[in-house]
Amino acid sequence: MRAFSQPISAEALARLLGAARVGPDAELSGVAPLGEAGPTEVAFLMPGGRSTRVSAGAVLAVAAVEGTTTLVVPDPLAALCALLAQLLPEPPPATGAVHPTARIHPGARLHPGVVVGAECEVGPGCELFPNVVLYPRVRLGARVRVHAGTVLGADGFRYHPTARGPLKVPHVGGVVVGDDVEIGANSCIDRGMLGDTTIGRGAKLDNLVQVGHNGRIGQFAVLVSQVGLSGSVTVGDGAVLAGQVGVKDHVTIGAGARLGARSAVHTDIPAGETWLGEPARPVREAMKVYAALKYLPELVRKLR
Repeated sequence: MRAFSQPISAEALARLLGAARVGPDAELSGVAPLGEAGPTEVAFLMPGGRSTRVSAGAVLAVAAVEGTTTLVVPDPLAALCALLAQLLPEPPPATGAVHPTARIHPGARLHPGVVVGAECEVGPGCELFPNVVLYPRVRLGARVRVHAGTVLGADGFRYHPTARGPLKVPHVGGVVVGDDVEIGANSCIDRGMLGDTTIGRGAKLDNLVQVGHNGRIGQFAVLVSQVGLSGSVTVGDGAVLAGQVGVKDHVTIGAGARLGARSAVHTDIPAGETWLGEPARPVREAMKVYAALKYLPELVRKLR
């Protein structure tokens, strides 16, 4: 959840967005994902979307949502983009100096070129190697090691198609990294859209790893070099993703699952299972496919 600088009424927000308010007025103090929003927060619901839990104070939607105040708009995501631009604008660029409100332990030392943005927290025993960049709202637990050139908290990659072309969707969440995490060089972990991208305690990420917005990486998970996770991917505790594994958005990889190198994952992976291949499939099935491939040219010749 991201808080507004000051509360705004649902009616005032409706006027700001050109929306029609359906339901009682409400005082709104921030924005949050639909399933997490509380009675003082505004959320959005895409056309055709459903939620079993709607406790938000107001919802941006194309039609009235039962049980809550609705701000009816033709395009909820475009309306959310306008809301974020107005009420949660990007912070001003850093000056390169230490901000007077920053609190730095006397024993803290930084490698050359490290940038720590506004509202960041760096826990005890952390080490940020040269040219590491923490965008605003990145929080590191204790003993986190982040290697050179890695960027934590950059915008998530989401564009909303409109008649005027792709509309950039602002991301106002953050990144939360647990204790004893190590992140390799030149990796990128995007901040969440409304909530946080999270990396669990003890997780290990190799060089050149991409974690998309709203990602959830479990405790002690291992992501080997060039793993790429699209937005809203969940990786369970202790899961291992070998090199160059690619995972589509909104996929869940169960706890303790293992994915072979260069697997292309399009569906949820059950806990404890080993999958590989393109597309990824259970290991026994994949090995049968690989074994049959060598006979394919001869089979094609015979068919012809």
